[in-house]
Amino acid sequence: MAFFFCAAVFGLRAQDVSPTGPEAGRELAESLRSMRPAEDFKWSGVLKIAGRGHPIPPVLVQCETKTNKTNWSVTYWTAATPTAGAEKLVVIFSPDGPTQYKYARASKPGDSLPEAKNLTGAEADIPLGGSDFWLSDLGFEFYQWPDQVRLPGQMRRGQPCNVLESRNPHPEPGGYSLVRTWIEKESGQPLQAEAYGADKKLLKEFELGSVVKINGHYEVKDLKMINDKTDSRTSLNFDLDKEKK
Repeated sequence: MAFFFCAAVFGLRAQDVSPTGPEAGRELAESLRSMRPAEDFKWSGVLKIAGRGHPIPPVLVQCETKTNKTNWSVTYWTAATPTAGAEKLVVIFSPDGPTQYKYARASKPGDSLPEAKNLTGAEADIPLGGSDFWLSDLGFEFYQWPDQVRLPGQMRRGQPCNVLESRNPHPEPGGYSLVRTWIEKESGQPLQAEAYGADKKLLKEFELGSVVKINGHYEVKDLKMINDKTDSRTSLNFDLDKEKK
């Protein structure tokens, strides 16, 4: 991936004339909802959780991406740990409809997965594998909110970014009231996000750790989530030696 340094710093201030406001925000959110994988893939990863005052074993994750003409899905399987049962999450994305979540969790290690439940919206604000990632985080649920505002472009982590502010008109207790996302201009990938609670205090920070370009496509190597309320943090690291379907 090419990065822009000094020239971009000055050029962003002088030449960034991208539209701002609610209409531009809705258009940007729609473009993010419409981003789909180029092809089907399987890959593996691991959830590493830290900052909770005691060691937490890593959680192995298997992922699969499937596409079709109308929508696409990402399925996550988390392996059982010594203290928690396995989980399965299917996130179904559609450019012109709500994100769907199908979720199942075994009651204890060694138990089979029960029938998956359909979750919507704030129902998906629950952790995957005991981590700081909510199911709704993995579905970027905040891009579905009706109140979207595009802010002036900014530099973030040395890269020129579009900035989207997603506002929740009816936040649930403990949920997000506002999410501000920095979208890297070249790749179009969300680079970083800050989520605020109903009290307007920073609740969580999301970070796209690194992106590499493989066979002409941008691939995510790792995601990070920091829970500022609990001082907990989780990284989701992907093995990019994927098995192409």
